[in-house]
Amino acid sequence: MSKRFKGKTCVYCGVPGSSTTRDHVLAKKFVLERHRSNLPTAPACLSCNNTKSHLETELTTLLPFGGRHHDAVETLHTMVPKRLEAQAKLRAEVERALAPRWFPAPSSLFYPQEAALHIGADTLLKWLSLVALGMVWHHWRRIVVDKVDVEPHVLSRQAEQSLAYAFGLKVTHRVRECVGDGALTYEGVMNAEEPNCSLWRFSIYGGIEIGGEDLHIRSRALYVTLLPRNGQGTFPTE
Repeated sequence: MSKRFKGKTCVYCGVPGSSTTRDHVLAKKFVLERHRSNLPTAPACLSCNNTKSHLETELTTLLPFGGRHHDAVETLHTMVPKRLEAQAKLRAEVERALAPRWFPAPSSLFYPQEAALHIGADTLLKWLSLVALGMVWHHWRRIVVDKVDVEPHVLSRQAEQSLAYAFGLKVTHRVRECVGDGALTYEGVMNAEEPNCSLWRFSIYGGIEIGGEDLHIRSRALYVTLLPRNGQGTFPTE
């Protein structure tokens, strides 16, 4: 591993000199082996790396079931079965969620009802917050965790349209990337007046639809705002 990742400030907790490893901001296990050569990386301490890895274990087991990207079928059939074998509790949850459900149609035939997998919101949103912090360092070499409030969002369509306005503004820096042949597509913009202020939009596995019981809050994009704690930076929404 390159020395530039050792003894540096951890991008996830901000402790100076604590990094022991190069963390793949999008973990290698999210993508097929042939797409792992140029993943975004950032310095991380052992504790933060382990925390993030634990979140990724659940997400890389469940999220592929909703994949829409080019490698969706291959990812599901070649990577997920081994992970389910190693996680008995998670496997049982998946089997219950995907068990055939049938309901009568007007023609008296029976049609399968769409199944949904439960993914803990805390797991997904905490992981996204860490990913945003890692991307800020990877693209702009900034460590902002001790300067900003990090807020992940699953938005209603109306709120999403309002927040998306900010991506059309004149900004200091903008980045658009597609990683792992569609495993993760993201866009980030930095506030022109406050470089610690940034906004990120993520689409996972080609745009998995994510939402809860409220049918009005369903989205194929997830957002993370990093706003300075001094209140000096923001993004207009209209």
